[in-house]
Amino acid sequence: MKPNNLTLAAAGSVALLAGVIITGPCAEAAPAATIAALPIPAKPTKHYHFELITKSNASPYWLAVRDGADAAAKKFGVSVSFEAPASGLDLAGQIGMVNNAVTAGTDGLILAAQNPQALLKPVKSALAHHIPVVTVDSGLSPNIADCFLATSNIGAAAALAKYTAQHLMHGKGQYAIVDFNHTASTGIARPKGFMLGMKSFTAIKRMGPIEYSQNDVSTGLRIATTMLTQYPKLAVIFGANDRAALGPAEAVQRAHSKVRVVGFDADLGEIAYVKSGVIQASILQSPYDMGYYAVVALLDKIAGKTLPKRIATPYFLLTPKNLATSKATAAIRQYAPTYQPAG
Repeated sequence: MKPNNLTLAAAGSVALLAGVIITGPCAEAAPAATIAALPIPAKPTKHYHFELITKSNASPYWLAVRDGADAAAKKFGVSVSFEAPASGLDLAGQIGMVNNAVTAGTDGLILAAQNPQALLKPVKSALAHHIPVVTVDSGLSPNIADCFLATSNIGAAAALAKYTAQHLMHGKGQYAIVDFNHTASTGIARPKGFMLGMKSFTAIKRMGPIEYSQNDVSTGLRIATTMLTQYPKLAVIFGANDRAALGPAEAVQRAHSKVRVVGFDADLGEIAYVKSGVIQASILQSPYDMGYYAVVALLDKIAGKTLPKRIATPYFLLTPKNLATSKATAAIRQYAPTYQPAG
């Protein structure tokens, strides 16, 4: 699989047309470049070995990042080792992996940080050892990495909220949020963006506190089941990542409820819920491209080229109405390269 036409969609503003969102510079930090700002490197004369360390190895999302990195490694004649904790809550494990990569003398590091502050010290150590660092999806605060590739989580979640308010809630009603955790930068930004997008709709109210599933589908199922009973007029549940959306979707399906679920990211289980209409909208990111262009960025850095501090990767708003389109297929293949639409 090669980087698809989503890569070319990183334009300068957010547009909502027939349920599709195309994004450019990130709302969290401006200005941000697009993937096109990275020069495609020549095949290096030396063999380099890079380390890819993500939050966990338990989600199709991170496996898609790995697939992209592996494809770039094959194209440019380098190697990439993938390592991640079994759980996105194993912060000590991830810190240890970064420290071990530095000690082993890796030629470059690609990192999705579980915590934006806790990973600062090991990344500083990498940089002090002249090891280039590219962060993907979940960055550092402050952003000390050589380059950060990510979706505008606040901007994408705000756009999802506006779509939800206008097209699913018709400007009124109640919603609730199931997040995956409160320490990752994405776990902080997405609920913030969703609430920001809902802010202008004065007849829409958030019910209860933000609940945390800790990336466990069964926990999300339990939380959402309670929500359906506790808030009988609930219209929408927002799940802030794939695991956080799957639990509520299962709860809604089991209860034969009319509550709609909207989410972030996708796996084939979520696509099935989109087909059935349980999940009415989901923001799809570009994980394959994040992995691919993280390798490109490391090679550019090693070659002495100046990297943009932040690169905004494009996203797509998937709905049951646009599921059969070629753009939706391209977006889903960022997660599942072999995906074939029905029919």
